[in-house]
Amino acid sequence: MTPELLKLKQATAEMIKGVGGVEAAATFCRVGKSTLSDAQSWRRPEVFVALDVVADLEPLARDRTGWPHVTRALCTAMGGVFVPLPEAQATRGDLLTLLAAKARESSELTEAAIACCTAVDGDPAARAAAARRAIKELDDVVAVVMTMRAELETLEGGN
Repeated sequence: MTPELLKLKQATAEMIKGVGGVEAAATFCRVGKSTLSDAQSWRRPEVFVALDVVADLEPLARDRTGWPHVTRALCTAMGGVFVPLPEAQATRGDLLTLLAAKARESSELTEAAIACCTAVDGDPAARAAAARRAIKELDDVVAVVMTMRAELETLEGGN
């Protein structure tokens, strides 16, 4: 099994855990416990969860870290990343406030990236922690940028 397919299996397992396990997940989708169990098992490399089952289960696993698990893994396998859109309807809020937030988040990302660069030759645990912090800061920048995009789309539409 390729590393990409193994990651899809792992993502499926995380999604199922987020729903409460195979028994709980089976009550929310069209397949049974054994199919769900096989879909997350590396011992059954030919079995994967169907897209409609992902659509049924992934929203229910929202509270588990890494959500949306399968969607995120598929985006990565395709050479991209999952970027969530803001949940609230954008208003005609102050774009200057969003620009200031973006500048602040970008500054924090810069600090984290510099710390990551200085940790490259150091302790592997410190390097991993620095990389995690930089990724978190990058995610924060993306979230602000996507909010700005929603805001601008609202203004573009004249709503």
